[in-house]
Amino acid sequence: MSFMKISQKLFLAFVGLTSIVLIATLSLARWSFDQGFLDYINGLEQERLQYLSNELLALYAANPVSQTDPSVMTEQQSTRVWKSINQKALTQAIALHAPRPQKYRPDGSAMPPPKPIGDNPPLGPGSQLGPPRRRPPFASPPSGPPTGLYSAAQQFIVGADIDHADVLISLPLIFDDQVVGYLYSSPIRDIESSSATAFSQQQRWTSMGIGLLCLLLASAIAWWLSRFLLIPVKQVMLGVSYLSQGNYDQRLSPQRTDELGQLMANIDHLALTLSKNRSAKNRWLADISHELRTPLSILCGEIDAIKAGIRTFNHIQLISLEQEVLRMKHLVDDLYELSLSDVGGLRYHFQRVNVSESLHSTLNSMATSLQDKGLTLQSKLQPEVYLSADMLRLEQLFINLLMNSMAYTDSPGVIDVRLSQQNKTMRLTINDTKPSASIEECEHLFEPLYRQDSARTRRGSGAGLGLTICKNIVEAHDGTIKAIPSPQGGLCIEVLLPMHRESL
Repeated sequence: MSFMKISQKLFLAFVGLTSIVLIATLSLARWSFDQGFLDYINGLEQERLQYLSNELLALYAANPVSQTDPSVMTEQQSTRVWKSINQKALTQAIALHAPRPQKYRPDGSAMPPPKPIGDNPPLGPGSQLGPPRRRPPFASPPSGPPTGLYSAAQQFIVGADIDHADVLISLPLIFDDQVVGYLYSSPIRDIESSSATAFSQQQRWTSMGIGLLCLLLASAIAWWLSRFLLIPVKQVMLGVSYLSQGNYDQRLSPQRTDELGQLMANIDHLALTLSKNRSAKNRWLADISHELRTPLSILCGEIDAIKAGIRTFNHIQLISLEQEVLRMKHLVDDLYELSLSDVGGLRYHFQRVNVSESLHSTLNSMATSLQDKGLTLQSKLQPEVYLSADMLRLEQLFINLLMNSMAYTDSPGVIDVRLSQQNKTMRLTINDTKPSASIEECEHLFEPLYRQDSARTRRGSGAGLGLTICKNIVEAHDGTIKAIPSPQGGLCIEVLLPMHRESL
């Protein structure tokens, strides 16, 4: 998949997600507006009924029949009072309190609605509230919800006879602390007036315009964001392309600290590792071919000399040929054992082993070889050091370490071997005298076929695989091995083996 396709898909994902969220938000906002707008209109209707109740109660108080003691007035008498009032006046009062336009001051601010005279204050015979004031009708008064006046006995008096099952807006008419009637009005459930419909449509188109503008803005941001976020992804793809082409020298050099920066750093580390492995493989091939070519060249020269009659084939020549063959056999055996160790082909049989006894036996078997080379062996072994290990592999480890120290120590010299147990860990150190190696060279001593340029250049018939095999044996026992310059002037090899296998 190309970078452009990824960018397009990321852009479409951003735009799609933004569109879904925007549509859901605008839909919920529109639904909330419709509900709130109807609630607002119905709230105005409740206020209208409050104003209307004042005028109706004024008409009720002005009627002579209502001058009787309200405490002994029955619902039937209250109904007769309403019916004795001029029905035309009641109808006109209801019509005059239909919703009307908002009035404004000269400065442009809205005038507040007239204050209601309390919550239906008691009106008695001595009340100063006179007949309702008349106001001229509007040229084209807007129609309000149907309103009906009912007596205290729920008997219809005037206005619109409303089905009580649909009534949601009501207001009791209280006269001298007694309910003398009710005002009922049907709530508005749908916007029917032209002005309200126009306002609602205007809000709908405004919401759509805002939504379209937000979508365009989100698309622009999504396009920029998709390009910005894919810049490190493009660098990662470029790094992977370099690796697939075998170009391990290119580096991404990340400047980021997030997960993508960590990924680029890992790719750089992978490229460095692959480069080192390729260099090691090439060096292996060159070193192995060199190690094999030397004895083969000698063998070919010896055989050609014998065939040409320059040398006679005798016991001395046979021994010389045998030495070169054994040298090649030793190299091939080491390579085979190293390959088995790398792939886990070497079998280990762990059992409880007395390391002190095994190391002491190995030192005794090599004492003669050390004396012949003019080297002095010093040892300090803690007795009875046990751990779970493979005895044959441990002896191979000890022999390889001693052979390496013997090969790289000048005569006269000293080889010091110490064995101890510390905190459930076996510690083995082998120190020798000069020549030594630098710290940088010590880090490469356990690499296969590694050659030093200093005085500790390989000597004898070794192929440079002994320490590598030792490292594999130690790691198979869950231990560690390292080399450092020795305080005696040579090299110090330290082996740490855990004793946790003792309980197995």
